[in-house]
Amino acid sequence: MRLDLSPLNPEQLAAVTAGDGPLLVLAGAGTGKTRVITYRIAHLMTQGVPGDRILGITFTNRAAREMRERLGRMYPDLDPAPHLSTFHSLGLMILREEHARIGFRRRFPIYDDGDSRALLTEVLREIGGAGIAETRLEDVRRSISRWKSRFVDPVGAEADAEEAGEEAEFIAARAYASYESRLNGLNAVDFDDLIYRPVRLLREDPEAKLTWNRRFEHVLVDEYQDTNTAQYHFARLLAGDRENLCVVGDDDQSIYAFRGAEVEKILSFQRDFPRARVVTLERNYRSVGTILEAANGVIANNPHRHAKRLRPERGRGEPIPFLTFEDEVAEAAEVVSRIRRTKQRGVPYAEQAILLRSAIQARPFEEKLRFFEIPYTIIGGRSFFDRREVRDALAYLRLLVHPEDDIAALRILNTPRRGWGEGSRKKLDDWCRAHEVPILEGLAQLERIPGIGGKAAEGAQHLLRALAGARLTLERSAPAAARQLLEGVSYDMAIRELAGGDLKELEGRRRGLEMLHDSLERHEERKGAGRLDEFITNLSLDRTQESDESEEDVLTLLTFHGAKGLEFSSVHLVGIEEDLIPHRRAIAEEGEKGLEEERRLFYVAITRARDHLVMTRCARRRRFGKEFEALESRFAVEIDDALLSRREIIEAEQETVSKEEAAGFLARIRKAIEE
Repeated sequence: MRLDLSPLNPEQLAAVTAGDGPLLVLAGAGTGKTRVITYRIAHLMTQGVPGDRILGITFTNRAAREMRERLGRMYPDLDPAPHLSTFHSLGLMILREEHARIGFRRRFPIYDDGDSRALLTEVLREIGGAGIAETRLEDVRRSISRWKSRFVDPVGAEADAEEAGEEAEFIAARAYASYESRLNGLNAVDFDDLIYRPVRLLREDPEAKLTWNRRFEHVLVDEYQDTNTAQYHFARLLAGDRENLCVVGDDDQSIYAFRGAEVEKILSFQRDFPRARVVTLERNYRSVGTILEAANGVIANNPHRHAKRLRPERGRGEPIPFLTFEDEVAEAAEVVSRIRRTKQRGVPYAEQAILLRSAIQARPFEEKLRFFEIPYTIIGGRSFFDRREVRDALAYLRLLVHPEDDIAALRILNTPRRGWGEGSRKKLDDWCRAHEVPILEGLAQLERIPGIGGKAAEGAQHLLRALAGARLTLERSAPAAARQLLEGVSYDMAIRELAGGDLKELEGRRRGLEMLHDSLERHEERKGAGRLDEFITNLSLDRTQESDESEEDVLTLLTFHGAKGLEFSSVHLVGIEEDLIPHRRAIAEEGEKGLEEERRLFYVAITRARDHLVMTRCARRRRFGKEFEALESRFAVEIDDALLSRREIIEAEQETVSKEEAAGFLARIRKAIEE
């Protein structure tokens, strides 16, 4: 196996060819991070390391796919191939293989946030009634997630509560114990468990740790700046005593503290691994010089960071327009006008983006985009898989694979209506838990449960018959089983009720179910018949809900956080004002630490632009129905004035509207009046 290393610059080459032992690759924005990881994996294989002894860990399924595709282009017949996955997919693989060690059956459902909330709501109602479930649910969920990220079990959580001496902590600790007991009884895991349980296993079971240390000789972690404590320990345990751990990341792009990411992990890597070699990548192949100099000028003001400076490889570029408007209406009008002119100069909408610090800023831009019929998409909006009808359908499908999944059973028990009110539902749930049987088994024994009969019993039998028939079809075809089941339970009745007589909404919900069926059919075409379990698991793991690349020419509207990992030819950063960036809440809650993360967020937003960057702000902005003076962001002040072309636009500049656009606008008004 030969590998051509000539495409690499000297720093990339040093990272790729570094020998055994810990390695920290500080990869600034646009410096070829993915290239380095891919080439390093390939280089290890040329040095005699079998592909299946190499583990590459990413944060998204898309990044893992991209890495796999790059390796495939290098070595089309690669066998054995490296294992490339997210942290959570890796945790699931370990739990599947080691299920007996933790007392689980091999097939178990993964509860997403909605499922976890439903289960925890039941637990809190048992502890203190409906009131406590409504008021404490989110706080308790965060506490349980925090305990799991620190590998604290319910006994340890109770000790924490004793030390804190606060009622809220006692309630959370008690709920944690009951929640874990319920999860174990359901043979289910939540999303945190996909790291919490494997790490505890590797810590507490020497034989399991030895097995997995032997499995992987080299561990590589992408986007290391985004790791939290749990992921950090996971990587260390897998690397073992050999410490063949290569981490690639950029502390200047650590922007996910609200998800638990800890920038300290990348800042302290050399302290944790004294033998570590450090390679810094500074040559930027993405953006022109003015954009990079602006980004450098901002991020240099963060005191806690690895010293590095992005160096342009594409020339200087033009000064950055910084425009000030009277208000957000004028701001939106001019930004959309510039986007249209940029399109006329040959830059597709798909290569342009509007970046906002907060999604609440989007409304005036959407209004203008719709007026001019500019196609756009909002990244970070509501997911397709969060739609009510899709979640209901998935609950039905989960019951085909996991008949013991009580959360799924209770979700669809009366959807569509089949005679189950809150009282009978509670009697069923209480009886099943008292007799330690799943909900579906309880439905088959309703004659033993006092106070349930009539329409509820008839509806239960109808549901059980539909599930039994669909299970027989499942062996032949998962899509056919899904259609048979939803038709068998008359789910369209529920769709009609949700639509409430609105034919457009009814059609939209039916279309949502068709899209789910299409996804299942594509999965079966790729994986073969009867692989419903794998389809459901993949949906549970891919929490980023990454969409397929679209070939349509569509403008992107997204938040600074949502822009991470993306790039565009032309970018408009809007609302560059105090209280928005840095956001007032971040400063109020986190102080100097929050300010540093906000500065990193601004740095990430700037470096999304390749060729053209425009920054805008308002002199006044409306909040809570009132108008306030808006001040220029302190981060803009940190940019050298020579890089900016400042201009005040009190009113939106007049733009010529074509006859066709005017006619289209009038036609839409007439149609709205007629409707």
